[in-house]
Amino acid sequence: MVMGISFGRGVFFHDRNVLACAEVKRGVIHVWAEKITLQTIGKLWVRVCFSLPWYYHLFHLGLLGYLVAAWLDERLAVVNPWWLVVYLAGFHFVFPRQLKQFHGAEHKVFSHGGAKNLDALEEIRRADIVNAGCSTNLVMYFFASFLLTLPFAGLEWGVAAGIVGTLLGMWGEKYLRRYAGLLYKASAFCQRHLTTKEPDRIHLETAIRSYQMFEHVRSRLSQAA
Repeated sequence: MVMGISFGRGVFFHDRNVLACAEVKRGVIHVWAEKITLQTIGKLWVRVCFSLPWYYHLFHLGLLGYLVAAWLDERLAVVNPWWLVVYLAGFHFVFPRQLKQFHGAEHKVFSHGGAKNLDALEEIRRADIVNAGCSTNLVMYFFASFLLTLPFAGLEWGVAAGIVGTLLGMWGEKYLRRYAGLLYKASAFCQRHLTTKEPDRIHLETAIRSYQMFEHVRSRLSQAA
């Protein structure tokens, strides 16, 4: 199963064996791919975590400092620290613009049913920006469980319910799609209006080249096996 991950400078495509990346550095697209190892996973997380704009990093450092201060002295916990978990769960909603555009480009590559190459760029641009398998679904699982629990059991139990709901949603997705279609309609709405933006050419080209590199390396490794 091929999956995609967008980050602030580009797009990953991967399966269980191969990770491919295309990323924009100073206006130039750089492409690489390799077999998945612990080092590869480390490279992925470095890019996901450190490709955000500087003001996101500053804000997150402030949140971390607040967590430490609240842990050391409860009197400083003006806002319940559990709200930080809610912020993390809903981070899709506050993606920076570039990340939303790479996210949209990733979705369009998946949605396009034909050849995924630069010759098809305009066709891919017209593809649907909504992806049935988007991680926004996980956000919906969390917030549906969280919001249903919060008024009756409080914040901590609401967060716990959100986490359990996310895990159950991942496990029972085929049943949810059958009996809880409203969740996926909400996810589609959020993808279209909140967690993605229409990509420019640079975002589309980056996503296409990442997918092409993934297919190339996966095919080469299969032939060598």
